[in-house]
Amino acid sequence: IDGVRLEPTGYKILLEILVQGRFRKVAEVPYVFRTREKGESKLNSRQQIEYLKHLYSLMRRSGELVRFAKFCLVGISGVAVNEGLLWLLSHFAGLALPLASVISIESSIISNFILNDLFTFRDKRYSDLKPKLRQLAKFNLISLIGLAVNLGTLLLLTDVFGLYYLVSNLIGIAIATIWNYLANSWWTWK
Repeated sequence: IDGVRLEPTGYKILLEILVQGRFRKVAEVPYVFRTREKGESKLNSRQQIEYLKHLYSLMRRSGELVRFAKFCLVGISGVAVNEGLLWLLSHFAGLALPLASVISIESSIISNFILNDLFTFRDKRYSDLKPKLRQLAKFNLISLIGLAVNLGTLLLLTDVFGLYYLVSNLIGIAIATIWNYLANSWWTWK
C-alpha cells in the first residue's frame, strides 16, 4: 500500500486495501470469532449504508464503474442482436421459440465478446490469436450460464405466466447481465 491513497469508509479497511493496493498475491489468515462477551455490535443500518457508499466509491475510483457502464452499453447492442434475430427467426423463419432463442443468444454472445474485447476490456486484451480464442471460449462458457438463465426465464415467463415473449426475453437478459459481468471480469479478462 506504499504510495497508494486509501479512503476507507467505516470499518472496511481491508476492502479498500484489496481494491486499491498493489500486490500480486493475497493469502487469508484464518480467524475464529468468539461469542461477544461485552457490549453490542456496531453493525446497524447506518453502517450498512456506509458500506454500500464505500463500494460505490471504490467502483468509481478504481474505474470499475466506467467499465460496468461500457459492459452495459455493449450489452444493449447484444440485446438488439438478440431481440432482432429472435424476432426474425421465430416470426419470419418459423423456427420453434427455444431453437430461435438459442441461436439469437449465441449470436449476441459472439458480438458481445468482440465489442467487449475492443471497448470494455481494451486494457486487458490479447493481440495473439491463441489467447484470444481462449478468452472467447471462457466468455462463451460463462455466457452459457447466462444463456440458461435467459432461456429459462423466457420459457417460464412466456409459457407459464403468459408474458409476451420479447418482454420475457428482456427480463432474462437483465438477470443474466450481472452474472456475465462479474464472471467475465474475474476470469475472462482478469
